Amino acid sequence: MHVQVHYQNLENSPWMDEFITTRVSKLERYLGTAASIQVNLRMFKNRYVTSLAIHNRGHDYAFSSDGDNLYESFAAAVDKANRSLGEQKRKVKDRINRRYIPLKEVAA
Repeated sequence: MHVQVHYQNLENSPWMDEFITTRVSKLERYLGTAASIQVNLRMFKNRYVTSLAIHNRGHDYAFSSDGDNLYESFAAAVDKANRSLGEQKRKVKDRINRRYIPLKEVAA
């Protein structure tokens, strides 16, 4: 998984980069190894705005959030991505499980 972080009207810090990569790495369970994530952090009219663009095999996702501080904004965007990607994974699993026929029914 490849992560790019872009800052607009903000200062970059090593601690912030580490915070972002640890939070985004939790999305790996829903994404393939070839996925890429672009994180845009900016300050706009005394509000912090976070945008996530996720490119996975055959799917592109976009999530955004704003807040009073940078961490709140970023955490909300990652939570939105986590919920949406988890729901997508559940739908795929349900589709697979509908085609599954238990061996007990075949043997009976």
